[in-house]
Amino acid sequence: MRDSRDRIALATARCEARRCGEAILLLEQALCGQPGDPELCHQIGVCYSGACRPHPAINLSLALAYFKRAVSLVGTGGPAALRAKFLDSLGNAYLANHRPEEAIPCLEEAASLYRLLGLEDEWAREQYNLGNACCDLSEAEAPEKWAKAVQYYENALQVRTRRHNPLCFAATMQNLGTAYRELPGLDRNCNVRRAIQCYYAAMRVYMHAGLREKCAALQNNLGNAYLCLSTESAAPRKYVRRAIHYFGKALTIRSKSHSPCDYAVTQFNRGQGYLRLAKIEPGDWLWQATRCFQEAVEGFILCGDPTHAEIARAQLSLLVPFPHSS
Repeated sequence: MRDSRDRIALATARCEARRCGEAILLLEQALCGQPGDPELCHQIGVCYSGACRPHPAINLSLALAYFKRAVSLVGTGGPAALRAKFLDSLGNAYLANHRPEEAIPCLEEAASLYRLLGLEDEWAREQYNLGNACCDLSEAEAPEKWAKAVQYYENALQVRTRRHNPLCFAATMQNLGTAYRELPGLDRNCNVRRAIQCYYAAMRVYMHAGLREKCAALQNNLGNAYLCLSTESAAPRKYVRRAIHYFGKALTIRSKSHSPCDYAVTQFNRGQGYLRLAKIEPGDWLWQATRCFQEAVEGFILCGDPTHAEIARAQLSLLVPFPHSS
């Protein structure tokens, strides 16, 4: 076992030196001599998953295979902390592989083990991951996904308080806001208002920390929430204008050159806001919408996203060129 720990330490040093291929080779050579070592299997899975950093040897299928082997080798009777750690890695690899339905039982068991061990921060992390997994489920197959996501995020916030861990608090509040925004039901208006409160709470933390990109993501989310609120209101004008305001603030940070996909998404959303405004008050809003959708097309092309570029083009084709008001 000592030899495997030395190999892991050496491999970690290679990873830190950005020589991940060499690290994987070292670990696989060690595993040939100790095929029953679960920690070696786990570490190889970590390398193949790209958990350290993006590198050419990333292979999610191999990562899953090694994580499964690690979980199997430690068994249900092995050290609970190790089993929880391996299940956490396996669950997150399933999430990265767009298989949330397989991630959930792994993350649930890991959460239970961490709770039994009294590791509250780790338990809260798994609640957060479970919320993310629920958000990724198919709505057709899991109609209660948003309600479950809300519950998991609220569980996480029992531990992830602003005072205890402000950045984890902000990340959880942001995702909780999105889950509330998507939550269907008779209380839709109330849920969207809750979403807005969550976004503001998260943004206060990110602004204090100087995390401008994260603030831009929240400003985009706030714009979407206010657009949702406008459809539920008898007087939608102020909410549409507020949505457009927040999309504009996000675009002061999201540039076409540095973050073309984020820029395109926000321009597309802003175009939707202008379309909505054109229905409720006079102005050159259709011209503004046209400009936004044109920018969205260009941004999606720049970031190599032809599917969304085509969606923006389709939206653009519904509009005719509108001369700018003088």
